[in-house]
Amino acid sequence: MKVFVDTSAFCALTIPKDQYNLKAKSLYKQLKEDRFLFYTSDYVLDEVYTLLKNRGRHRTSVDFMDQINKSHIILLRVTEEVEENAKVISGDLKIKN
Repeated sequence: MKVFVDTSAFCALTIPKDQYNLKAKSLYKQLKEDRFLFYTSDYVLDEVYTLLKNRGRHRTSVDFMDQINKSHIILLRVTEEVEENAKVISGDLKIKN
């Protein structure tokens, strides 16, 4: 199975005082044990870096970046093609091949 990790999930995992910290850690551990594949995007990571820096300290943001680089999380980079294909959800466009 695949899981897309968004900004709020990363913040919950990273910020000890976050109201969902313990629940997020427990869920992450279980999904990891069940061998789920984790995905996120460069847009999400940019948002997380900024939020962690603004909510905490610069060091927290840097530590998070280091952990992501060492992790098994698959990074999806948003390109113009990916952006255009995402518009297919509205039903107005067709996927370009």
